[in-house]
Amino acid sequence: MNRRRALLMAAGLIASPVVLSGCGGGGGTGDTDTLRVWFPGNLAEEMAWVNDKLVPAFKAESGVDVQVEFVDWAKLPTRLSTAFAGGTAPDIFGHGNAAAAGYAANNRVIPLDDYLAKMPAADRDDLTFLDQGKVDGKQIIMPLRGFGHLLTYRTDQFTAAGLDPKTPPATWQDLRSAAERLVERKGSAITRSGVIVPADNPTSMSQAFGSFLFQAGGAFVDDSGATIAWNSAQGKRALHFLVDLYNGPTAVATGLGEATSGAGAQHPLVTGRAAMAVTDEATLKSIWEQAPEVAAKIAVAPPLRDTTVASFGGAGNGLFISADSRRKDQAWQFIQFLLKPENAKAYVQAVGGIPARASLATDPDLADKPYIKPYMDAAKTFRGNPNLEKWTQIRDALAAEIEGALRGKAPADEALDRSATKAAELLKQN
Repeated sequence: MNRRRALLMAAGLIASPVVLSGCGGGGGTGDTDTLRVWFPGNLAEEMAWVNDKLVPAFKAESGVDVQVEFVDWAKLPTRLSTAFAGGTAPDIFGHGNAAAAGYAANNRVIPLDDYLAKMPAADRDDLTFLDQGKVDGKQIIMPLRGFGHLLTYRTDQFTAAGLDPKTPPATWQDLRSAAERLVERKGSAITRSGVIVPADNPTSMSQAFGSFLFQAGGAFVDDSGATIAWNSAQGKRALHFLVDLYNGPTAVATGLGEATSGAGAQHPLVTGRAAMAVTDEATLKSIWEQAPEVAAKIAVAPPLRDTTVASFGGAGNGLFISADSRRKDQAWQFIQFLLKPENAKAYVQAVGGIPARASLATDPDLADKPYIKPYMDAAKTFRGNPNLEKWTQIRDALAAEIEGALRGKAPADEALDRSATKAAELLKQN
């Protein structure tokens, strides 16, 4: 997640919560007259919409007082652990989908199936990413938006290199060929990458690997979820392809570790340091907001394929109801209110991403956004992390080895086999 991603991992904690009438607790302890909600991140647009629009409208409709706090992504796990241990957990808290299995296994959250069963069938069926919020067949998290990684490229640089900007790469072979035409060098140094993938940190590198793993027909784990599968022949083919982009005399990419997520005007596509980039929708939104004149020259390609058309993505952040909450019914009211079509639309307009409702795919306001529509169109091809209790630790075992391979410190095959051995031990504890 990946995203990844407040949309971005921001750097501060909002010191004081916004209280809209009422005060006190509502979770495990304290005043039960106020519904307490924690949202992850501190994205300004999200904060403004939630505090100024969503919560007052919910209060007017339901009469429920709400206290909202935005918690930095990096501090969220620790804050939640402390709150659960002290009996002060919020009634509702947001997190990434990857956390669902862990919170469910530790009985920190409640299944939402009984609440969902009371929704009209047509309303329930309209929720795009519902299945990705399930753990062992139970609905644990309500996804608020989706995300995805797609290839973006500079149309002007395509034209200058003799490539047709209306015919972007569709296969790995196309991608490699175009990158070789687009890369620029000064001596042995690459001054403009032909293509880059998300590589801010080990986690983003593992997500980039995920896209190519899926496109090769591979998977992180087998269908049972009991066996690591990323070190398959498909996985090794995928990692070799990525490693060859960044390493050796025929490398076409540079900049491993450079911040690109949400980089806006500093993104290599904008500054000219890259001609193509695998980009998530939130990052493309930041480019449009900060450098619209260059963004108009950036196009988005459909998902790539090797043997399979796919890319990393799916359900992004969502909301849980705490098992300690004394206001579970009101908590569900809040979640259901946020997922009303008009609010689901306003949410992605504020934060970016793919709306949580399929019916919004044809909404003219969203279809008009070049950083939303291509991702909505590709949503059915996105695949994400498996919902496993120890997935974040398992992912970290993979991510460290992916980084080593991309930096040329370890052969690709060895890196995947070594990470699979470490992950298998964690999987046994699942």
